[in-house]
Amino acid sequence: MPDVTVYFAKVKPDAVIPSKRDEDAGFDIYARLDDDFLCIPPQHTALVPTGIASACPAGFYFQIQERGSTGSKGLAKRCGVIDSGYRGEWFLPLTNVTDHPLYIAKPSAKAALEAKHPDGDYHAFFTDKAVVQAILLELPNAVTREVSYAALCAMSSERGAGALGSTEK
Repeated sequence: MPDVTVYFAKVKPDAVIPSKRDEDAGFDIYARLDDDFLCIPPQHTALVPTGIASACPAGFYFQIQERGSTGSKGLAKRCGVIDSGYRGEWFLPLTNVTDHPLYIAKPSAKAALEAKHPDGDYHAFFTDKAVVQAILLELPNAVTREVSYAALCAMSSERGAGALGSTEK
């Protein structure tokens, strides 16, 4: 597979440019906060800033995925596509799927969080660790063609128009 050049730029001076080892699937993406921490209440979603922007060739895009270390501890990503032509700052829509407050925090805020929650009833992900990964994926050159609904339904398919749950899997 030929090399593909992707470009990252710091939108905020202290942002972390994504990195990736050869054997890793994705680039490590870090949160970048202006304040000491960002609280995501239980069962809520917040847009987490990264301080970075990107460019990649047309025909490619970044797919945002959870890291095992965050997804297994109650931090879920929502939508996650960064198009090749998008030049703005990346914001990560992250959801706290736990019953406890979840913080994205600077490491220097650890003592403040412990004081705020002396019972330890919270989760924290610190900005010195990657919060998600971004996987660079190639898109096929798709060509669209309009057909009638009857012609579409006549095309071979095991499932047909079966809706959610119709495959019984």
